[in-house]
Amino acid sequence: MDKYSTIFFDWSGVIADDSGDEFIEQLLRNVGATDTQVKEIIETYFVDFLKGTVSETEFWNNLKINYDLNITEPASKEFKKWRGLTANRDILALASKAKAQGFRIAVLTNIIEPVYNIIRQAGYYDLFDDVIASCVVGLVKPQEEIYELALERLGTTARQSIFVDDKQLNIEAATMMGFKAILAHNPTQIIHDLEKLI
Repeated sequence: MDKYSTIFFDWSGVIADDSGDEFIEQLLRNVGATDTQVKEIIETYFVDFLKGTVSETEFWNNLKINYDLNITEPASKEFKKWRGLTANRDILALASKAKAQGFRIAVLTNIIEPVYNIIRQAGYYDLFDDVIASCVVGLVKPQEEIYELALERLGTTARQSIFVDDKQLNIEAATMMGFKAILAHNPTQIIHDLEKLI
């Protein structure tokens, strides 16, 4: 069996139970976006927001101008209502156990700056050896470059790394690069699958 040294955890849908997808979609619907517009916005403007190439103010201004949505001010206060700001205690405990066993552990996440800041200020990132956040590094999963950057920063290789994520596309990209990947469905299954490897 391969000898693993590093575990990369996604945040939303892995460390936090809520993937955030429905929350973002509902937030956009609340300001007047149609289902078609929601899909377009997530595939284009939201990716730029995730990469940190547009600020939150620019993100909402672009939507206001291009979709004539009912946005009166940046909605960062809305982001504070997202259930995914809170980590699952059992997953954190498992990450902590892995670290105590000598694993290096990191967060590898697609995340927007306002949410990243809230989680950082809450101290959740302190447990981890590194946090590779899309809004900071300007790359998003499943881009190969963000995985390469993560490996470089942790001083490891894909073959020595376990990657846990709730998105099939992200898992496929990691698997192609040689990671041992776990597709996350729920905390019980994540813990079961990860404990078999560590």
